[in-house]
Amino acid sequence: MGEERWPFIIPLPTETRDQYRVLTSAFSSDIAMKILSTLRLEDRTYQREIVSKLQPHSNKSVLKYLRMLVDAGILEEGMEKVTVDGRARWVKWYKPTFMGRWLILLLTPRERLSPEWIKSVVEDLLKFYAKSIAKLCSVYDIDPEYFRKVFEEALTERKS
Repeated sequence: MGEERWPFIIPLPTETRDQYRVLTSAFSSDIAMKILSTLRLEDRTYQREIVSKLQPHSNKSVLKYLRMLVDAGILEEGMEKVTVDGRARWVKWYKPTFMGRWLILLLTPRERLSPEWIKSVVEDLLKFYAKSIAKLCSVYDIDPEYFRKVFEEALTERKS
């Protein structure tokens, strides 16, 4: 393993039982990881598209893992009415939740992410983490100025 590290944080539920459920849902099988790597980060991905991309896995297996990912709070699901050949049909879609988005990013090679996308992701992560730190400071009566200094020191070290 090289020296460089990808500074990655996965926001997880606070309850240990729920953390376990999220992590095992995402990483317990090859199918679950393939589903996550198939999904769009910002838009809906339709069930038919996911099933077709995961061939030769059985439809039943793919649907089972999609259900598991939804139940764990990694994906949200919905139905949408579309017109195909003049006929109305209902199609099922999936979209990553906030937490699911981070799990997908974890599985996405950095080379596939544009600088703009990385900037957006880091901004979201910083906002999320800053809110979490602010809450912890409030709960545990810690001066938040300490963490501002830590961040400024890290910026100064990086410039050197």
